[in-house]
Formats: sequence, C-alpha cells, structure tokens
Amino acid sequence: MRRARAMQEDAAAGKAPGGQRGRPAARAIGRWTVTVVAAALVLVTATAIAEAQGYRRPGRSPYDGYARVRVIVYPSGPYVGAGLVTNRILDQSGGPELVDSGSGLALFGGWRLSQRLALELGWMATFHDPGPGAVEFGPDAGYLVLTGYTGDAKIYLGEDEQRIEPYLQAGVGLYLLESSDEGEQSVGSGFQAGGGVDFHVASHVDVGLRVLYRGIAMGPPQSDEEDTFISALGGEANVSLRF
Repeated sequence: MRRARAMQEDAAAGKAPGGQRGRPAARAIGRWTVTVVAAALVLVTATAIAEAQGYRRPGRSPYDGYARVRVIVYPSGPYVGAGLVTNRILDQSGGPELVDSGSGLALFGGWRLSQRLALELGWMATFHDPGPGAVEFGPDAGYLVLTGYTGDAKIYLGEDEQRIEPYLQAGVGLYLLESSDEGEQSVGSGFQAGGGVDFHVASHVDVGLRVLYRGIAMGPPQSDEEDTFISALGGEANVSLRF
C-alpha cells in the first residue's frame, strides 16, 4: 500500500518511477538547445561588429585619412641626336636667287634644364642645286652646301609623365653657303622658329619630328650685290638619346 501510494505521489509530482525526475535525454536536449542559441547570438553579434568596423563608404580608399606624398621627377640633363632634314625654298628677295630646295643631315645636342625649358646647339648641312643668280660661285660650282650653326631655346608644352611631348623652338644661327667644287663661300646670319614633337619610345630614346622656318640673309662671295634674304621651310625627322 505504501509503495502504491508513493508511486501515485510521484506521478502526481511529475517524477519518473523509482524516484527519477524526467528523462535524462530530454534534459540534455534542453541544455544543448540553450548552448546553440547562445553561441548563435554570440556569432551574430561578432559578425555585426566586424562588418561595422570594416564598413567603408563606396568610392573611398582604404588609405583615406592618411597623408599622401607624390614624387614627380622632371626630365633633365644632356641629350644628343641626329636627323634627316629638308629645306624647301619659299622665297629669295633683295638679291640674286642663290639656291634651289635641298636636303641633308642635322646633328644637335642640348641640356634639358627643367620640365619646360631646354637649350640646344645644332649643326645642319643641306645640299642644293645652284639658283640662277649663283654665278659668283663659279661656272663649275656643281652643287652648293648650306651649312648652319644654330643656338635655340625649346619650350615644352606637354604634361607630366606623358610619352608625347610637343614643344616650341626659336633661335639664331650663323650660315655658310659654299660651292662643292670651287670652294667659294659666303657667310650669312639668320634665325629659325617653329616647333615639333618628341615621342618617348624607350627610357632614354626619343623619336622626333619638327618644322622650322629659316630666314637667312646671304650674299654671293666677292660681290657688291645686296644680300639675298632666303625664306625656307625646314622639316626634320630625328632620333635622340637622353642621359
């Protein structure tokens, strides 16, 4: 009777027979459920914090807020070059017509002082047929050689770190006109002005094109005639090395 009464009391209290309170499996499942939920909450919270710390507005650099330093190296130093040049005679006034159009070679060298400015010395020799007024150079003059020794300033117009650099150029020159056979020659003075473009094809190599107007006051040798003012348009294709 006592055992039956105890069993009834245990049943009424929700205990398992034999004095055990509920099943162990049910209690274990409950503890794991609480643990998993807690872990999930911790993981979600940590993820949210990490996303908040790593969030950046679109378009912003990860280095925003840090000082930035940009180093710009301007080209400078010496350079030398050589090219093929042609001089087309536009007009000859004030005296006899001395030369026809011709072509030849050019050498030059200079110093790039800054991003914008360079000073250049040049030598040019072009070969011309004598004009109708070149009788003072002798009946067997053959061809005439126009030689120029020039000094120029070049103003570069391009932006930093570009492979193509246009420029303007102007200067003065000493010019000689000489017969290839007779050796007679005359001396004149003049100026040149124009512009060109350099293409940086390698770290120290440029390929260039330029066009220069040349105005030269030149007289025949041993003559009382007035000097002839020669107007010529020169074109040049060249290659230069920068050091």
